[in-house]
Amino acid sequence: MNLEESGLRVEYYDSVPVVHLAGDIDVVQAGRLRDRLLTLVQNKDAGLVLDLSEVRYIDSSGVNVMFELAERLAEGQIKFGVVIPEGGLVERVLDIVDIRSVASAHRNVGDAVGAVSTVA
Repeated sequence: MNLEESGLRVEYYDSVPVVHLAGDIDVVQAGRLRDRLLTLVQNKDAGLVLDLSEVRYIDSSGVNVMFELAERLAEGQIKFGVVIPEGGLVERVLDIVDIRSVASAHRNVGDAVGAVSTVA
């Protein structure tokens, strides 16, 4: 199942939207995903969390979306957090590209929301 088939689910924790993704993040979904994520965030939001717990696969286009999103969020002084499943391909890919250089990485949504909600 890919993102187009499963969609994405958004929950709000006060001023932090949490986007739950499932399936594969690849070249087919990347453009639509980028557009959707950029329209979700508002200036009043403290941060954004991407929950990748149910993502099985991510390719370079998916990684590029995350780095572009991080750059846009930083311009608006909005924090970015990512929930990364332990073990498997997604964690290996995100470690290789050093996603932690642009986002705080966590194992669960609660920790991620807490990290992006705190005032620096």
